[in-house]
Amino acid sequence: MANTFYTAFLSEKYKLLRNREIFGVLIVPMVLVFAIAGYIIYDVMDSGGAVAVPNPWKLLLGRYVFQFFYLLYPILVALFVYACCDVEYKNNNYKILFTLPISKSNIFFSKAVFILLTLLFSILFAYAAFLISGYLLSLIYPVLGFQNYDFRVVIFYTFLKLFITLSAIAMIQLALSLLFRSFIYPIGVGMFMLVFSVLVAQKSFSDFIPYTGAYNAVMNILSENDSFARLDYSNMLMLVIFLLISFYLFKRKGQF
Repeated sequence: MANTFYTAFLSEKYKLLRNREIFGVLIVPMVLVFAIAGYIIYDVMDSGGAVAVPNPWKLLLGRYVFQFFYLLYPILVALFVYACCDVEYKNNNYKILFTLPISKSNIFFSKAVFILLTLLFSILFAYAAFLISGYLLSLIYPVLGFQNYDFRVVIFYTFLKLFITLSAIAMIQLALSLLFRSFIYPIGVGMFMLVFSVLVAQKSFSDFIPYTGAYNAVMNILSENDSFARLDYSNMLMLVIFLLISFYLFKRKGQF
């Protein structure tokens, strides 16, 4: 069982590493963090000097980074997950998959694990870039005050909760990508839910909309929130629910 899963996972890795979308998910958020740090340096140079900022981790670096993240990350995830399914649609690969001497569960869960691992590495790269940027700014412009605040716990929990959110979103997008063969529907639903979640973010029922977690990442960093809330637990549940829904839809592919 373990060997067949590992074989399926290696096959999935070989197949999906050829998609350009995976490099977008892995690299773009990290590059964005460094680009924002570069802009902060440029802005200081352009203004003629650095000025002390109350907790620059959240008011300078964090505010800009997560304002981009909540708009960019869910779209990157939607594109990446659809690409993981589209590779099977090409040349009708689903028929070939279901003739292999490997169980459907091993094939599906190897794909799901690969998606979640890719998201984990993406978050880790962005997290490392965030910390490195703050430390570099503290060396280049000590007057900004990065070195005066120990913000590591808040940063860690903000990125952790963002990973949980993106994992739930990935499973929703996986279900949509398995349900619809067209590129338009999964991406369109993802963009609509992203905008809708921002509009209803202050409503109590928004805690049951995983896409709200991307917007809440901005609020978490600004309010220095380092605890789990109902939304985070709901996203964990949504992750499991839509993983099972996606598995059901994947198994149905063998019937066509």
